[in-house]
Amino acid sequence: MSASCALQHFCDIHGPQILLCTEERTYIHDLNDNDNEGLKAFYSQYIKSEHPQGKVECKSCTLSSDGTLVSTVDLLTHMLYISSSSTPNQELFKNIRNACVRSLNIEKSTENGQPVLFGDDENGFCLSLVFSCKDFHARGSQRLYSLCYLCNDKYHLISLMRFISECMRQVIYWLQHDADETYEEEGRIKVNTNLNETIPTYIFRPPPHTPSQRMLSDIVHDSKLIYRIHALFVWILRTSHSAINESLFDALPTEEQTTKQERKDICENEHLTKHQTRAIVEILPSILTTNKQNYFSTSIYASIDSDYQNENDFDDDDYDSLEYQFSSYGNKALQLFKEFIIKLNDIKHLQHILYNWIIGNQLIIKYTNRLDNKEFIRAFASVFRLFLPDGCCHLIETTNPIASCTANLVLFDTDLITTNEIEINHDTNSIIITIIVDSIDDHIREAKLETLPLLKSKIIVPTYVKMIIEALNDNSLDDEAFEAIITQHKIKYLNKAKLYFQLGRCQIASTLSLSERQQMNILNVNNPNDLLLIRFWQKGLSQSYKTQIRMLKQDDNQQQQQQKTSKIK
Repeated sequence: MSASCALQHFCDIHGPQILLCTEERTYIHDLNDNDNEGLKAFYSQYIKSEHPQGKVECKSCTLSSDGTLVSTVDLLTHMLYISSSSTPNQELFKNIRNACVRSLNIEKSTENGQPVLFGDDENGFCLSLVFSCKDFHARGSQRLYSLCYLCNDKYHLISLMRFISECMRQVIYWLQHDADETYEEEGRIKVNTNLNETIPTYIFRPPPHTPSQRMLSDIVHDSKLIYRIHALFVWILRTSHSAINESLFDALPTEEQTTKQERKDICENEHLTKHQTRAIVEILPSILTTNKQNYFSTSIYASIDSDYQNENDFDDDDYDSLEYQFSSYGNKALQLFKEFIIKLNDIKHLQHILYNWIIGNQLIIKYTNRLDNKEFIRAFASVFRLFLPDGCCHLIETTNPIASCTANLVLFDTDLITTNEIEINHDTNSIIITIIVDSIDDHIREAKLETLPLLKSKIIVPTYVKMIIEALNDNSLDDEAFEAIITQHKIKYLNKAKLYFQLGRCQIASTLSLSERQQMNILNVNNPNDLLLIRFWQKGLSQSYKTQIRMLKQDDNQQQQQQKTSKIK
């Protein structure tokens, strides 16, 4: 995808003219070429040959007296950005020239200060924003300019339309601000009076009868204007390339990747709705006390828009699906969990904890909050997050008692919550762990399972739990290999959960009322507790998959109904 930026002006004598265009090229380093002098010389010769002598002397068609060709090299992306009044690329010059004429003559927005998008697939697309700058020596005391962003990818341009428009508005703001200051200085005359010697008196003189042509650098009183605009154009081009980061998977996205994206989208919408609601509530008092027409709608949308723009793009920490990620802590989390196993000092207790966790029972972790050990408890919790699919884990870190149904992983600060409060709010199936982290060497000092398993109870350890314990005992695995093994087994059991979800909507299976042993045979599992895991892991399936199965079920019901109707007829 190629893109370029341009600044244009409507000259009273020559009409629409290009003042500066910034294009991008692939950078190839040449040891014999110092600072791209050969390329600059070529551009300079081309510009001189393309412009007649008379037009060059027109100051209104010139950005500044410093006619230096400006270039910037981005070593990270190996791109070369060149700014000049023209370009040897005939195709690009034709598109910029076409955008110049259309933006200054034809394409106008019905709302002041709003951009216009025009173009086609053959000639490319352009986002233009027209503005004016005050000039004491111009006809009508102002001159007309336009900023253009040209791109051959329509969807890329539409997706970045808001961002590019905001960048253009920032450029226009400081150009108009500097032009207004110059206009005030040139238009007023200081008058000496005897009335008050401490406060100077100014009067505004009338504009000249004959307009004169002036460069934009003189209008804004900035001799380095070409470098400022070049820097801004380069920044827009670089940022627009990196603004859209597509998530590319090696193959079809896994069920967990799809679930993560769905939860992120939901939280992002809730995040935006929350800020929009807050913006409306905050401005209601001022709306109710004003009598101006259209103030209500104008204030609301202006406040919402500014509030949205001030917010950064979606912050991952705002939703629990991306919090406490094992990959964020890596080896630190893995070593901390192994310390927990050593301090627990009972393999049956570990099996009891993991068994209840993977079948959906609530896990409560009570921890001390001395000094900086909060990050340690989050790293510890990230390991439990890793063991479950994204849609099955709902984590809450709180200092207030909550109902057991709100989350299946709860982190309590024991310094702020009493034991009685915790016991009231957890059910009989909850597992409570106490963790004390040493504030000196940042290691687990004590680990205890408060809800002990019954002595006579014999739990058949699920196959998945056995695999987890084997991986934890394998010291040859680093954190990345450990995560890869767990992820692979999660995909395996999520696929079985998909089959179980389909089985529950199969008319034959529901009619026959399959026994537990028959279900295990269909799912190819031998451990009855593996079936409990698969049932709970249906919550980890994406909504898109569930919707697809339900739609197929509805289509099948409709076909059967049509067949019955046709037989009756």
